[in-house]
Amino acid sequence: MEDLRAGRERPEDWCGDRSLLGPLIVGLLLFSVSASSIAGAGTVFLCALLAAWILLPVLVGVRDALDAGCVFMLISLGIVVVVDLAQNGLDYLLP
Repeated sequence: MEDLRAGRERPEDWCGDRSLLGPLIVGLLLFSVSASSIAGAGTVFLCALLAAWILLPVLVGVRDALDAGCVFMLISLGIVVVVDLAQNGLDYLLP
């Protein structure tokens, strides 16, 4: 604490700026969800969702993991709907 009061900065962590690590990982997970949805790879899609649920408590904390997981699942559902609409057209939703 004395280093901060004296105006000296703390040494950087092993990954540099940790504030960018969380959004980078979530962005890569969302990219893998969208790419697997476009390619039709269901196993990769489910593995990306599972990885997100495992990594979210580490990234956002245990208290906010459920909220972040629900938002991630809603975004993933939106990706699936948009990809299916783009591949199959509007007739896919209408009976």
